[in-house]
Parts: sequence; C-alpha cells; structure tokens
Amino acid sequence: MRHILGFIALFIFLLYGAKASAGQVINFTEIMPDEFEFCGEKIGPDTEAYKSLYNWFNDNTMGWYGTTRKYDLDLVFMASTMRVNMTHNKVIVSYAASGVGLQHVKAAKTSGFKYLCK
Repeated sequence: MRHILGFIALFIFLLYGAKASAGQVINFTEIMPDEFEFCGEKIGPDTEAYKSLYNWFNDNTMGWYGTTRKYDLDLVFMASTMRVNMTHNKVIVSYAASGVGLQHVKAAKTSGFKYLCK
C-alpha cells in the first residue's frame, strides 16, 4: 500500500511538473496596441514592422513564462500599455492587465527583426 501511495504521489508531482515546465499559452495579438514606437518611428497595423510583430506573436503563442527579472533593453517596440523587448535569444513582453503590471519571457531567435529597424 505504501508503494502505491508513493507511486501516486510521484505521478502527481511529475504531471504537475510537466505542466509547469510547458509554459503558458498567450496570444499577445489580442492586446497589441494600435501603435508602437520602434526604432524612433511610430508604427501601426499598415507597416511592415507592426505586421511582422503581429505575425510573430500569432505564431508563438506557446512557451511563455512569467518573470520579475529585469532585462537590458535591446530592440524595443514601445507603447503606453505594452513593451516588447527583443534580445538575440529572448522576447520579453511587459504589459498592463487589470491595472497590474505583468511580464512574460520566451526563448526565441529574433535576428530577423533587426533588419526592420531603419
């Protein structure tokens, strides 16, 4: 009986751990503002940079992790309600939801976005 309870406890722990390590599913296209500042210019839905960010978010909804860590700013899309910071191997999204500031990070290659900065 003790072995069965131990097995069940281990199974629950592993199941919870697998879910926790999978990250969150977030579609940031649902909360993207109409306009960002990017590389010193205002961009909106009709610009290549905005469309690229929108499509990237649409294709990368899985694997987001909440974080409180501070990251150095690199390539940044900035708006009053959202900041998207792209480093060479991470995307960090800071945003406001229900009056609370939140931040999520995802490991990703972002080198293609540097070419959009004119």
